Amino acid sequence: MSLRDLICLIVVLAIISSAAIAVPIEVGTGGNSAGLYIEWSDGYIAEFLISFDGTVTGEDLFDTVDTGLGDNFVVTKVYYEGFGAAIDGIYYNDGSIEHFNPGWVGGEDWWHYWTKDAGETNWSFSSVGCSDRTVGNGDMDGWIYGRAGVPIPEPATIVLLALGGVMLWRGKT
Repeated sequence: MSLRDLICLIVVLAIISSAAIAVPIEVGTGGNSAGLYIEWSDGYIAEFLISFDGTVTGEDLFDTVDTGLGDNFVVTKVYYEGFGAAIDGIYYNDGSIEHFNPGWVGGEDWWHYWTKDAGETNWSFSSVGCSDRTVGNGDMDGWIYGRAGVPIPEPATIVLLALGGVMLWRGKT
């Protein structure tokens, strides 16, 4: 194996490992479950698998995680008439480092709300507040800080883009 091939392999492995998302943190009880994806501006990603009975709102997902994790997870909410609850700040201590982004700072620096219903493959930017969204079994809610109009990437998409870039690079050398 040449040095160039070894470097390519290391780059691909680094990209794949950074694209992988950890096993979701399970909270709540019940026969149904939904996902909550959160991405802070420092690049940290947390995924939660929330169990519940019946249907819940997007706001209830946060409340369940908040109850389950106590002081390690704190959400600040703002209520707007006609819009419902919006998330204005999320704090999370993963056991090794604290992650926090405040709400509206100006420009694009705020929490963007994405949703994906069960069976769907694409994320959609939410047009309602999290208190107005009904979440059912298998649905996903996603929150990204500071990247307006950029849907939540799927790990497989990131890997495929990285591999395509490596192949293009290899073809030029």
